[in-house]
Amino acid sequence: MPKQNQELQQKYLELQYIIQQITQLQQQILAIQTQLLELKNLKGNLDKFDNLDSSKDAFVPLGYNIYTKANLKNNKELLVNVGANVIVEKTIEETNELIDEQIKEIEQVVNNLQMQLNELELRGQSLQEELVKLTQKQQII
Repeated sequence: MPKQNQELQQKYLELQYIIQQITQLQQQILAIQTQLLELKNLKGNLDKFDNLDSSKDAFVPLGYNIYTKANLKNNKELLVNVGANVIVEKTIEETNELIDEQIKEIEQVVNNLQMQLNELELRGQSLQEELVKLTQKQQII
């Protein structure tokens, strides 16, 4: 009988660990999906920006919902941070291609995380079934 209690306790702890991992994966997926949505919005904004009249004034965000009015001289080239604080000049088309690559990479990460989540959920269901059986066995004894 102590062996059954030990097995029951071990499976319960494993189930708790899996539930914790599932929660963490769900949070990661949500954060990454938010990032993905921001990239898709950025792509749409770049298309709108490309169609702006370059002689018009525009509002430039400074951060935390604060904007300044600026005169737009060139809306065909952008300064893009490509990593390690290196900024290069790119056309809107080149920037869109870069964003498309990032979107594909992020979608792949989401798919991988989703597969891990599915595997954990299956293992969790299996553990729950085993726990029910073990609990029923103990009640019979």
